[in-house]
Amino acid sequence: MSTRLKYWFNIGSFFETMKPNIRVLKLFGLFPYTISQAKGRSIPSNSHHSNNRFNHSKTLKSEVKFIDIAIFTLWQTFFLQMLYVSWPKMFLNMPVSRIITMVTLILYLLAGFNCSVSATLVLLFRKKFLHMVQLVEKADFLFSKYFYEIQHSKHHLVCVALLLGSFACQGLLILNDYTAGKMLVNTTLSLQSMPMQAITSYYYIIRSIHISCVVAFISGLYSFRDRFFAFNKQLRICFVEKHSGEQAASYRVLMNHIQGFTAIYSNLCDAIGIFCTIFAWQPMMFCASLIVTVVFSILTIGHMLTNPAPIVLALALIYSALTILYTLLFLVLVKLGSDLKREGKQTAVLVHKAINQSSKTPALVERLVLFSHHLQHQRPVVSCGLFCFDWTLALSIISALATYSVILIQFELGVPKFFISAILQQNGDMTTTNPQP
Repeated sequence: MSTRLKYWFNIGSFFETMKPNIRVLKLFGLFPYTISQAKGRSIPSNSHHSNNRFNHSKTLKSEVKFIDIAIFTLWQTFFLQMLYVSWPKMFLNMPVSRIITMVTLILYLLAGFNCSVSATLVLLFRKKFLHMVQLVEKADFLFSKYFYEIQHSKHHLVCVALLLGSFACQGLLILNDYTAGKMLVNTTLSLQSMPMQAITSYYYIIRSIHISCVVAFISGLYSFRDRFFAFNKQLRICFVEKHSGEQAASYRVLMNHIQGFTAIYSNLCDAIGIFCTIFAWQPMMFCASLIVTVVFSILTIGHMLTNPAPIVLALALIYSALTILYTLLFLVLVKLGSDLKREGKQTAVLVHKAINQSSKTPALVERLVLFSHHLQHQRPVVSCGLFCFDWTLALSIISALATYSVILIQFELGVPKFFISAILQQNGDMTTTNPQP
């Protein structure tokens, strides 16, 4: 079997499933160190396969190599150069209101600053990252010891499919923008000047980084959610769904299962907390970009219905296509966060059902009660520190979109040269001055 086939069919750990995401983040300078196995620490060859994988995670170490420093420095230079080049001044000369100008400029600055902060956090928390990997590998080892192996190849396939799908969608977005850009020839939004080309290049690079980071975050949440699905399934089989024809498990086996369930649950919750601490900055900025993109899309579509000028149609195509992709990613992100939160609640429900069905065994009930108390203080939550990624966030964003859209529409109708109206007026003046043959 070739090396590539061996790679695909020998995915057997959480760290190996994350390697595609790590490579993408490293390419963008957001994972500025290398994970390798420590030298001089061998793994016993006669150990069990899952135990071998767990021991392998203990030998991992983080190392900052020269190539990591070089990539990190180049990207930080790129993120910071926006403060020294001339293209930010071009925003002040755009024919729109200063409110729109400042909001757009601030978003550009925050996008680059957020990338720098994300890369720095990943670098500072590299020991936490290794600890997270060890926690998940320990949980997988316990799960395979008591039940069955986690489907790592499936998680790896989903991870690769999400990354390839995101790259394909970004390519389609660029093609859509190129098609719409042909309508912007001889307008203030054309790419004839160097500052405008610098703005466009910076925008596409930052957008690609945001989308790739959010997709990597989503693939990580998917692997955690699948583990909690399997966890609750086995908890239900062991203590809740007891069929009459089946032989009841022994007291010692059930006590060992409770001990294993407690350790697995604690490790997975701790790992999710570390995962969000390290990688939640980009999804947080993504939510802000989503709000701005949707609001601008609503404004351009509204103007297109009343004034179907080519420049308005081009802006509507650009913002609408981006809104569709951002909305899909946001819904998947919120769905996974809500599923993890729901599975945490479902675990508590199953434990209480197990307590009611195990009333004839006081020692078993005592262990289940202790596990129930543990569940009250620790639950899987996907959070960035400011808010949780669940359906409550989705409803809050919908409310914010309605509020901001109404406010901007009122400004658009009441303030001369606010946003779209200013672009239309400037485009009309340029068409009158330089009529096309």
